[in-house]
Amino acid sequence: MSSYLNADKTYLTLTPAGIFEAFSQNEPTDEQLSLQDLLSYEQTLLAADWLERYSDDWLQSFTEQGWIEKLSLFLPAPNLPLDQFLPYVVASLSGKRRAAIGSDEGFCLARIGYSQEEADMLSVAAADFSGFMLRQKQRGWAVESQAISFFQQVDLLIPETSFVFLWIDGSGYVLIIDGEPLTNSRAFVELVWALKTSGLRFLS
Repeated sequence: MSSYLNADKTYLTLTPAGIFEAFSQNEPTDEQLSLQDLLSYEQTLLAADWLERYSDDWLQSFTEQGWIEKLSLFLPAPNLPLDQFLPYVVASLSGKRRAAIGSDEGFCLARIGYSQEEADMLSVAAADFSGFMLRQKQRGWAVESQAISFFQQVDLLIPETSFVFLWIDGSGYVLIIDGEPLTNSRAFVELVWALKTSGLRFLS
């Protein structure tokens, strides 16, 4: 029986840090899979339901590390195709209001602010970097990068472009962000939730 207080009244979701922890590896651990499970449904999951499958110790550890957020009310999953959903979240993700989502095969899946040509070019470049990191990891270099940023100014304060790499249900995705990446936001969680739920993974 769970020792977690109010488990039948508390809903769980991931924080932005939890997103990075849960979806950064192409071969996730059991703990990472348990975090991913929180975004596998059409609404936020009750703590009691999650604890039927996973341990109290994990929940306590994840909460202490800032990967899980506790909610008093349930939230529904986003319910729009990516090309319609992206404009709603891009202002909270990109300092220049330009972003795109690409596959690890180099295809642009959705874009806002970028031209089709720009988005296609960046999606191919991001796929190249994703493949490079996987190859180096296989060779023994423990590449744990969750993102890559490119700078024009030598002060390295605000990047020109950033690639955020995500692995969802065995498929690789990259979030391409122009300007300052604002991933420490609820919009980042909503976007990954949209990718994770099957009805939203592809454009209509």
